[in-house]
Amino acid sequence: MILSNFETFLERLRGCERIIVQAHDFPDHDAIASAYALAYLLRKKGFSPFISYQGYIDRVSLRNLIGWLDIPTVKPHQLSLKPNDKIIVVDGCTGEKNVADLPGLEVGVIDHHQVKAPEFVWYSDIRPDYGSTATIMVEYFNHFSIDIPKKIATALLVGLTFDTASFTRAVSTADIRALLQLQSKADMQLVNRICRNQLEFHELKLFDALLATMKREKNCAFAVLPDGCPKNMLGVLGDFLLGVDEIDLVVLSARSREKTFLSLRSECSKNNVANIVRSALNNSGVGFGGGHAHMAGGIINEMYQLSDEFDYVYKLIRPQLILS
Repeated sequence: MILSNFETFLERLRGCERIIVQAHDFPDHDAIASAYALAYLLRKKGFSPFISYQGYIDRVSLRNLIGWLDIPTVKPHQLSLKPNDKIIVVDGCTGEKNVADLPGLEVGVIDHHQVKAPEFVWYSDIRPDYGSTATIMVEYFNHFSIDIPKKIATALLVGLTFDTASFTRAVSTADIRALLQLQSKADMQLVNRICRNQLEFHELKLFDALLATMKREKNCAFAVLPDGCPKNMLGVLGDFLLGVDEIDLVVLSARSREKTFLSLRSECSKNNVANIVRSALNNSGVGFGGGHAHMAGGIINEMYQLSDEFDYVYKLIRPQLILS
């Protein structure tokens, strides 16, 4: 049913002057790979889309993905967007705080987060039980019997691998099917190279800072990273801590550009960190956040100048957690 709705959506797009495939702000591997795949599929169906996103890329592995595969991205200000441009949001949702409201009409949402698309979009495909949006893209290609080129397969497999933490979390049957299909088509040497090389040498010092500030309470670890720590590095460091046997929950924060970024990780079924960060930030009005049951992030607004960041974040998040 969803795939037939996608066909109807494409027919409705016929005649539109420009289509923008928009990844969520400060995109990750899955967002860029899925946008790349969707743009290719749209071109095969006769459209001329552009890939765009707000924010910047701060991880070497993602820069490598874009550079080594020649993924053509264009920043919004370079597109001179107009009100009649049609926007399809990929790996994010219109109306969420991590998706910039660009000039144009948002007509589509394709995502795997715990979100709800606004009623005005023409088409939505939201599958929170999937480990990645990349898996949805594989199903789109299969539906239209379009062969997945090596570069597209390579990008999608990287996105799928990163979003499932190398298939150790939130993996559905559909993700496994996508894995097997993509492995047969991707440049596996390049996939492995991108996935292995996640750090730059100067970022190693962040592990020292993590351990120096970390405090453990039962099965949860809290830590504050130095000002300016790349927000995507919070996820890398959080995953590192989850590798410790006694730790099932991780709450990390870092100040950057007058905002405080939060990253939460969970291996504990009693703690849905997407719900926790929404409750702590959205409901209290101090910021916003969201994500998955096992992996979520948030931002505390710049108006909250924190004298003791650790104490503030601890008091904000700790009451929401169930520790053991």
